Amino acid sequence: MKKYSKIDIKQLIDEMTLDYKVGQLFLLAYPGKDPEVIRPLIEKYGICGCYISQDNGETFMEASDTSAALQKMGSATPQKIPLLLGVDQEGAWGVLLPQSHTGPGNLALGALKNQDLTRDMYEIYGKEMLSVGYNALLSPCADVNIDPKSPIIGTRSFGEYPDRVSISVEKAVSGAASSGILTTLKHFPGHGGTGGDSHREIPEVDKSLEDLFNEDLLPFQKGIDAGADMVMTAHIRFPQIDKDLPATMSPVILNDILRKKMKFDGVILSDSMNMGAIRKYYDPAESTLMALNAGVDVVMLSEEHYDHNTDYLPKQIASLEMVKDAILKGELPEEVVDKKLFRILDMKLNKMKLKSGPLSETERKNIIVKESEISKESISLLRKGFWPIPHAGDILCINATPKESYANMMNERGIGPNQKKPAYQAFQETLEILNKEIRFLSYEEAFSDTDNQCASADAILLVTEDYPLPGEDFAKERQQALVNKIAEQYGGKSIIIGLRSPYEISVYPKGVSYLCTFSSRLCSAREAAGIISGRQIDFSTSSPVSLPL
Repeated sequence: MKKYSKIDIKQLIDEMTLDYKVGQLFLLAYPGKDPEVIRPLIEKYGICGCYISQDNGETFMEASDTSAALQKMGSATPQKIPLLLGVDQEGAWGVLLPQSHTGPGNLALGALKNQDLTRDMYEIYGKEMLSVGYNALLSPCADVNIDPKSPIIGTRSFGEYPDRVSISVEKAVSGAASSGILTTLKHFPGHGGTGGDSHREIPEVDKSLEDLFNEDLLPFQKGIDAGADMVMTAHIRFPQIDKDLPATMSPVILNDILRKKMKFDGVILSDSMNMGAIRKYYDPAESTLMALNAGVDVVMLSEEHYDHNTDYLPKQIASLEMVKDAILKGELPEEVVDKKLFRILDMKLNKMKLKSGPLSETERKNIIVKESEISKESISLLRKGFWPIPHAGDILCINATPKESYANMMNERGIGPNQKKPAYQAFQETLEILNKEIRFLSYEEAFSDTDNQCASADAILLVTEDYPLPGEDFAKERQQALVNKIAEQYGGKSIIIGLRSPYEISVYPKGVSYLCTFSSRLCSAREAAGIISGRQIDFSTSSPVSLPL
């Protein structure tokens, strides 16, 4: 691959029309599996690239065809600049499911004693994504999950302890980079200290700069030092740092802190500018200009994937044209734009791989084995009351989740977990194979006949779930009510199995056993079933978050 010098890149920039300069400042999404719908924006503006989701392709073959078609469009533009194709492959969120392998997700990785396994998992992300031509991970999440009520970070974070999260982030960046894929730290300067969800509103974190550097910013610094290529901004307000503007639009946060204090010289990418946090309070096009003036290099517009609005294209064009107009008027100086373009093109032309070869059958088998190993090693027995379960007798397994709760988990949003099969289903299927004597009850069956079903059982397994859904919540109230009802009466022979983060442990009786996967992924559910069936494990993990044990 040709190495582009500073002179080469500057010459490319000098040759670009204003339309194409503007286009390189945008990472845009499009709905559906036909990439032809984005062709007008690639041809007219030569956009930086595309945010790709499950909505654009569900299989490796579809993804490979999509990336090839998009890169062919990019190669037909005057400068032939390749497209950046970014994906939220981060563990708890993922694409190309069920064919790709997300592992258990970051919170489970944060629980691992051996953090080299985190490196292995992120190397798998990179290898699988590059094999289909997706060349940028919009991960890892470097957020420290300080607020247990966070509805959107949760299992997407490596945990609550800044030092431990920092090690995980460093391993994730180095592992992904070893595959050749680009990496992104998000959501700067940290989304884990708020109970809000920026898909719906502008959350606020009332912290001093000193506290930020001691907590939230430690993993970002570690990731920057490890060579992360991009940093994604958060639509969060930090009033002690900038009393008016969210981080995405704050020169203080992006320039003074990220560029100057933390010495980041890579590409600053905005979180989607059409998320609820922005569009509720700002005009989309005007907010784009504010972000670029604040220090953002590439503006992302990605919410098309779960809003399914048909008028997305005019809005994207409006943002592009407003930026073009601002450059012509001097409101966004062209020399500032050229500096952004240099960072973008240097990354794309000198660091970005377009595609690796397809994975061999041996590589695919090794990935499955490694995913299983990592998922098993991350599981922890957080409370040891009734343990281990007897190998004989009447064992009752109850799905504590009502059927209704799964409805929003499986809608077609395009971003998020993209997991159509509930974790409980994988848990039950595996348990049925390993132990044919277990009785299984749905929430509805257990709720209607609790005492008769539980009184005669020698052991009761109570399985709970949760999922990090963008802009939505997974309903858990009835789930927790049933678990509490049974645990209070039959806790001496019950084990709660959390196919989720462990935060719920605080609402259950303290004497009841609690086995936690730190994950709602199918691989973790299967490994939990193996442990329940007697598979040996030393439980060498420790919780990545503090709990009232």
